[in-house]
Amino acid sequence: MAGAITDISDSLKVAYPPKAVETMVQENQVFRPRLSRELPSGARLTDGYEIRFGARLNPSNNVAQIADMGAFPYAKDAVDRQFVFKPTIFAADYQIGILTRYVASSNVAGFNGGEMKRRPKEVMSNLGKFIESTYVGTDGSGIRGYVESEPGANQLKVKNPHGVRLLQDNFYISLRVSAGGAVRDSLDGRVVSQLDYANRTFTYSGADQTPVADDPIYVVAELTQTLTSLYANGLRGQVDDGTLAQYIHSLDRTAAGNSKLKSLVYSNGGERRNLTEQLMIAANHDVWQRVSKKPSTLFMPETQVEKYIEFVAPQRRFPATGRSRQGMSTGYDVSDLHHYAPGVDMDFLISPDALPGEIYGLSWDSFFLYEAVRLQWLSGHDASSLLLLPGTGTHKAGWGAYLVSIENFGTDFPLASWKMTDLKDRLLGD
Repeated sequence: MAGAITDISDSLKVAYPPKAVETMVQENQVFRPRLSRELPSGARLTDGYEIRFGARLNPSNNVAQIADMGAFPYAKDAVDRQFVFKPTIFAADYQIGILTRYVASSNVAGFNGGEMKRRPKEVMSNLGKFIESTYVGTDGSGIRGYVESEPGANQLKVKNPHGVRLLQDNFYISLRVSAGGAVRDSLDGRVVSQLDYANRTFTYSGADQTPVADDPIYVVAELTQTLTSLYANGLRGQVDDGTLAQYIHSLDRTAAGNSKLKSLVYSNGGERRNLTEQLMIAANHDVWQRVSKKPSTLFMPETQVEKYIEFVAPQRRFPATGRSRQGMSTGYDVSDLHHYAPGVDMDFLISPDALPGEIYGLSWDSFFLYEAVRLQWLSGHDASSLLLLPGTGTHKAGWGAYLVSIENFGTDFPLASWKMTDLKDRLLGD
């Protein structure tokens, strides 16, 4: 906890240094701290923080059994590809009015750290939540949901499985006629309010417009933002067979010789079914058979843990005998949940930003996190954490600070992980 702020101009970096910022942001993240911070072997950094690294997708096919004095097997060259990896900028701002700034730093009156501590912490918390939902809930396109209907004036209902799970109050949204397409009926830069999770609806600011079913919903930072190549990678797109994301790190999964860029995806033709132990066993066996990898973690939303407890391990929550958790204990301890695969004790990682009806079996050593600029306060030219924001027109002057990170996460082995979709889920009405 930061102490009372007295010198507001320079105190942010003292009260909230980079390590403190990282810690508070991580409170709202589950997935990101698990990522390795090592780049793939042979990675080469180029201008603009861009990273290039090789991938040998099809090994040489030189294995054969020959008879004495027979012909040698034909040598076949490996197919080499090059990944192109780009980080994304995550930014948030913290602003106060110019009068508040002077009152907070005066010798006569002070906030005693209350409001001044609360605002930066809210910025960190919200940015952490945004990074997590981007990495976990999106497929890399930046789309955070699709329109289902217009239940009322200034309202949108979002289709499953997204619902309003990846949206928050005060997000600026943009509706497009297609992925990366033109704006739909001036629905651009509208502010989200009145989120209704049960009914999957939200209210937006401004004039009432006419959305169309299946319009993609984006979160934007400015009114004229271009939606091409702005967004960080998403887990749903990296662990995929090309259904959600045709490209991974600039390579086309559907191109000849690129089959190893496709993860194993277990769908059910759109018909949802319950999660079973047998489904998970089969998925782990298939990865093991294809690439001799052993996924180590089961990653899922909280509602799939509910299904796991209900259908997979109904009698295994707590031991009926023994020294621990006897008597009338109920619920579950996530550390007690395990799934075993050949040579692996899979732990459970639960994220409230993962979409309902999906679970993942992840090989963590195939993922990496690249931070070109570590999450920190962006200093101004005068080395102050708070910068003067001059007033324009009828707007008063103020002070602001900016929290910035340039980072992205990727995988150099998509086939080492699996995804299961079309699962029954409470949030999908099952």
